[in-house]
Amino acid sequence: MSRKEKISDEITEVKQELESYVQNRIDLTKLHVAEDLSKLTSSLAIRLLLFYIAFFVLLFLSLAGAYAIGSYTGNIVSGFISIAGFYVLVGIVLFLLKGILVSRPIIKSFIHLFFPNYQNYEQE
Repeated sequence: MSRKEKISDEITEVKQELESYVQNRIDLTKLHVAEDLSKLTSSLAIRLLLFYIAFFVLLFLSLAGAYAIGSYTGNIVSGFISIAGFYVLVGIVLFLLKGILVSRPIIKSFIHLFFPNYQNYEQE
């Protein structure tokens, strides 16, 4: 075997190894993306289910509270207005503190979901 054939064979072998490496990296990236998407989907599904349950619990507690206040005051309408006023107050507080109470925890959960080893978000 001549020297040119050896070099050609080695180049072919290196090319095949490089193609194999690139394909393995692509497959690994696909697996990581699939894992992250499945974690995201399951997390969103669980949170959505918990949201629906919490919504109905809050709805029925609000109705019960409105009727309780209404029977205490002797006017059902005042009970419902009191509960509505409470929710308006909670809405205003949430609007004023949306960065601290809503945005930051959502951003943090996404960072921890996609970058589980990243710990420095709070310091930036």
